[in-house]
Amino acid sequence: MYRRLLTPFAIMQGLWLLRRAPTLPAPAGTSGRCGLGLGAPLKVIGVGDSIMVGTGVREQRHSLTATFAHLLHDSLARDVDWCVHGCNGATSANVRDRIAPTAEAADAYVVSCGVNDATRGVPPSRFAQNLADILQVLRRKAPRAIVLYAGLPPVATFPALSWPLNVILAERVDSLRLAAAAVIARDERAYAFEFPASMPADAFASDGFHPAETACERWARGLLELWPRTAQPD
Repeated sequence: MYRRLLTPFAIMQGLWLLRRAPTLPAPAGTSGRCGLGLGAPLKVIGVGDSIMVGTGVREQRHSLTATFAHLLHDSLARDVDWCVHGCNGATSANVRDRIAPTAEAADAYVVSCGVNDATRGVPPSRFAQNLADILQVLRRKAPRAIVLYAGLPPVATFPALSWPLNVILAERVDSLRLAAAAVIARDERAYAFEFPASMPADAFASDGFHPAETACERWARGLLELWPRTAQPD
């Protein structure tokens, strides 16, 4: 009951935060290569929201997708080409309709969406369908690709969010996380990253919302830990 009473206040709080929050510039560049240019490289493509844009890091080489590509290169001793397709503020519906269709065939996709669905109150069932549709779009391009869903962070610990907004958003995120897990479980070559319950202060960029370089490094290592449980890409 008290959640419903707090929701109007949380909405006003969210609008105020949006006006006050600093707008971080996106780093330059959308692609790169890890390696010496020898042999056929693996291709990793990031698809999704501001995480794929690289908002929060100063250089694209420190973004989640690029950092994961570097770690994958080091792990497999194989060249890796990477690129990103993303948009700040993108919801799962935006990713499905406008972003995923622009991605090329790849050996692996890193998919990020969900936080913007939570802020907009998208129902878990609709989010789940959107995520399933995103996977279907990518599967049509690369049926045997490995898909790594980047997961949903513990928004209650975001410095930019205070009570009651952080609590309400955290509940929404928890519901979306469960919905995403069910979707990912139905795809034998898709894997979901699970965040820890909290994130340290140094994990955030100056806006208190997006991940800093240190967070992207830890996040990418978590994605890499999913890789050994998969078969090598075809």
